[in-house]
Amino acid sequence: MAGLTHLLHGCVPSWHPSVQTERNYVPEEALKRHLDERRVPYRSIAGAADGDVLTIDDSTCGAARACRLARAAGHEVTLFVNPAQIDRRRTYWFSRFDVIMDQRRAGSAVFDGREFELRPGRALRAFRLAVKARLMPLPEEATDDLLDEVAGLLRPASEAVPEHARTMTVDDLRDLVARDVRIGSHGWDHRDIAAMTEAELVADLRGAQEWFHDRLGSRPEHYAVPYGLAPLTGRAAREVPGRILLAHAGLADGFLGDRQWNRRDLTTPLQAGHG
Repeated sequence: MAGLTHLLHGCVPSWHPSVQTERNYVPEEALKRHLDERRVPYRSIAGAADGDVLTIDDSTCGAARACRLARAAGHEVTLFVNPAQIDRRRTYWFSRFDVIMDQRRAGSAVFDGREFELRPGRALRAFRLAVKARLMPLPEEATDDLLDEVAGLLRPASEAVPEHARTMTVDDLRDLVARDVRIGSHGWDHRDIAAMTEAELVADLRGAQEWFHDRLGSRPEHYAVPYGLAPLTGRAAREVPGRILLAHAGLADGFLGDRQWNRRDLTTPLQAGHG
């Protein structure tokens, strides 16, 4: 019987629960302890019948850091990468957005005709979700104008992105491959596939595969859906030779049918008890 497929987005040396730029990352010490305490090492996706699988999403330096820790502890790990950010040397929209939120000087903002208080907690989360809903469907290069608008509303003291949230380089990726980190496709860009036509999605998947072939000399077998919510179906699904991985909290963990697998996010459990 196949084990579980676990998901992380990376780690940081020192984690703080109220910092937006660290909300999807886990404390490095917690990850080390988790890796050291596992009685059975994480397997590769190909060996998933023998145990659990560890996957890490996104092309950030924090994701690369977590991959290196996993390999140093003797675990297999698969990193799902978006080439667009690496190739264009761009920061993910959510990394810039998190900085704007952390560095905000405004106490309230009007966005899409709604007034939001920007106090930590539910109020700030409501604003985040409203902006995120606008950003998720956009192609990577189209997010700048909206983020400029948000920055104008929140008046951040700085937009300097911390190291863990920056985009890794091609050399970083090649270093991970040299450490036997397995590379998967996260699509060309981190865009909500539910907002894409089938033709756009096929082009996105093929563009990523060609980039991997040109830069790394191989094409990844497995694909992790950006945001992990929408299944990949039809002609687009046929572009993926291996597994299609989701990250949907409302679905059961494990095999869902038609090569779709749902992953269990370890972020919240590893963050618990820290800060």
